[in-house]
Amino acid sequence: MSDGARIFDKQLADKVRVRPLEPDDSLAHLTYLLHRAYKQHAEHGIKALAAFQPEEVTRKRISGGECYVALHLGKIVGTILFKSAAQTAAAGVGGSLSIAYLQRGDVASFSQLAVEPEHQGHGIGSRLILTAERRAIQTGAREIALSTPEPATWLVQMYQRYGYRIVERAQWNETNYVSAIMAKPLTPAIVVNGSPASSDGVQSTAG
Repeated sequence: MSDGARIFDKQLADKVRVRPLEPDDSLAHLTYLLHRAYKQHAEHGIKALAAFQPEEVTRKRISGGECYVALHLGKIVGTILFKSAAQTAAAGVGGSLSIAYLQRGDVASFSQLAVEPEHQGHGIGSRLILTAERRAIQTGAREIALSTPEPATWLVQMYQRYGYRIVERAQWNETNYVSAIMAKPLTPAIVVNGSPASSDGVQSTAG
């Protein structure tokens, strides 16, 4: 990336405001944003739920966590859904409770990360991920996890750059691919007398 592009990216990211979804925000707009953002999945033959889910599914999914939106010039251009460790253990990812890693009780999660196609590549997704990571720390989670299509290698590699690693794999009934469950430690553990204790350092990096 050129220096000029980096400057442009920073200028755009600085103009973006992230806040919780508000009652007056349009779920129809949010749903169509998801469709547009996940269209590239469909073009690669990846049947991601967010690429075609109806508005009522969007409503149901966000009711299980904290939905955040990114605004640029007053318009919603990105979104992410955060779940605390307790919410993740209670509902899992995609409504599945079969992933043992997410049942530990100390792993928060995020899903439905989406940015309008014309705004992608300018740091908005990173801002949203960082929002979820900060909420995970604030709510006492030791790790944060996500589910992404393993065939979407560009996404797996992106999350790996952010410090996530594959910890499990899953197959959802609604999809036609294997999902990579990726996680990232937020507070590195130090073993003291055989018991884990928190260190003073907190890892929370996202682009």
